[in-house]
Amino acid sequence: MRVTFCGTGAGGSVNPRRGNSSLHLAVDGFEALLDTGPGFMERMAAASLDPNAVRAVLFSHLHFDHAVGIIELLTRTIIHTGPPPRAYGPRGTDEYVASALAFARLNATRPENHEWLDGVSVELTRPGDDREIGPFAVESREVPHVEYLECLARRIRCGGRSLVYTGDTTSAPDVLVPLAEGADLLIHEAFTESALRRTAEAGGMPDARAEAFFAAIRSTHSSAADAGRIARDAGAGRLVLTHLLAAEREGELIAEAGREFGGEVLVAADGMALEV
Repeated sequence: MRVTFCGTGAGGSVNPRRGNSSLHLAVDGFEALLDTGPGFMERMAAASLDPNAVRAVLFSHLHFDHAVGIIELLTRTIIHTGPPPRAYGPRGTDEYVASALAFARLNATRPENHEWLDGVSVELTRPGDDREIGPFAVESREVPHVEYLECLARRIRCGGRSLVYTGDTTSAPDVLVPLAEGADLLIHEAFTESALRRTAEAGGMPDARAEAFFAAIRSTHSSAADAGRIARDAGAGRLVLTHLLAAEREGELIAEAGREFGGEVLVAADGMALEV
């Protein structure tokens, strides 16, 4: 499996160095996306990846920084050279994709565009779902992030190799340690307290607003140390930290995760590609 990071940034802030969350998977001519955050198509183009070749889109959850790019995927591929993709996702994905298709149809000027869009399909992958998607065996498990959305981590196996992508989650060892057990690659979201403080300072946040910001991140996301502990306890081969604030520093992320996990720790960057 070849994994290309097409978006590694977090949340609502615009980061010129990073698009929002998206991973591209390729094996034996089958291509899939894990999440479609804003900016992912530019990163695909920079990596010489063809959006028309995508056969499956798997959403971890439906926050805009992981999902809104589906509108671009369905709208910007005006001349279609392959079959329409199938989307897989948690509760609400059918409605989300239906809205994206409605937007895309506003820009579809030829009958063949409408026919292609009519072929886009959706399957819900609810917590506990195990299925085959192309050459991939995919396990989906629910992780805690926000109460109002169903959020799924995925384990993807192919050819005797495996990766786990957490999506957005608080520290969830009860779910993620068994899901990631023995995985060759764990891709885990992460933040550091230092980056939280730098973000608040750069934004000129008054103390009360800064404390609310800190509480919001801590209650819905995982620290680099959390990610390191999951990788250690699961016996993962490598750990990649992603979903990063603009104020993060690579050395701090690696040091914090490395205090918990003795294996290789990488900090994701847009365009980075790894073989699993």
